[in-house]
Amino acid sequence: MKKVYFILAVIFIIISTSVTIQNSPSEKKVMNQLKTAFGLIPSGNVILDNKSQNVQSFYMSKTVVTNKEYQEFLKDLKENGENEIYEIAKIDSSGWRNVYGNKLEAYATHYHKHSAYQDFPAVNVSKEGAKLYCEWLTEKTNKLLPKDQQVKFNLPLKSEWLRAAEGTNSDKIYTWEGPYLRNSKGVVLANFINIQESAVSRDVNGDLIILKDLPIALEISKSIDIIAPAESYLPNEFGLYNLNGNVSEILADSDEFIGGSWYDGGYDIRNRSTKKYDGASAMIGFRICARTLK
Repeated sequence: MKKVYFILAVIFIIISTSVTIQNSPSEKKVMNQLKTAFGLIPSGNVILDNKSQNVQSFYMSKTVVTNKEYQEFLKDLKENGENEIYEIAKIDSSGWRNVYGNKLEAYATHYHKHSAYQDFPAVNVSKEGAKLYCEWLTEKTNKLLPKDQQVKFNLPLKSEWLRAAEGTNSDKIYTWEGPYLRNSKGVVLANFINIQESAVSRDVNGDLIILKDLPIALEISKSIDIIAPAESYLPNEFGLYNLNGNVSEILADSDEFIGGSWYDGGYDIRNRSTKKYDGASAMIGFRICARTLK
């Protein structure tokens, strides 16, 4: 178990900063870093395609990958002359212009570069780019580890994502208990479009169509963001943030993305809410899983 803690500590350091590791961290420090970066998802069953499927225990990042983390990856590619990989992995900020009648130009200009957004989800990243990030992080991490303590990062499988979202209750609609989007104090539990049904419709694919002007919460403002930091709202039982809403998430083994986004209604941010993935989007990000290699 101490070996796993050590590995996850190194993972957290690499993800968070470019700190040079000089000494093995103390067990207490390792535990704190583990709790900060990843949640342990214990073994259990999920219902997938109407069948019960066992999922072995694994670690999942508590948040989706942030702008800061993804920019560190892109910077490293540039510095090492990995131009072909960079072209595949680079962020397409023009994706912001494809949302809400081209009123998000400010996000296209500033979101991925301004320091104010460094802890916000990395979006407008392709699935190929997300996979390359996992490969890069795996390589960077293993250079710092003994050969018998190697680790691998991946995008989550759909079964793993559902296991992390539902926990021990496969009937959960959201990652929290209960069917409501607000708690007993009236506090909203996720980031989604909170507008009246009369203001929206759906296309032939069931996707949301905005019929009227959006409320101030979705207008460009100096004081209000439409998208929330990666670590916001309340975590679920495994310490994971924003599995419902904020940004939908890419899956390793599916042509879908899951969990809904800031641009979806409450019904579309359920644990099992999925849409077909057709490329990078301002509504889609990704989180990572970590496993030790035996």
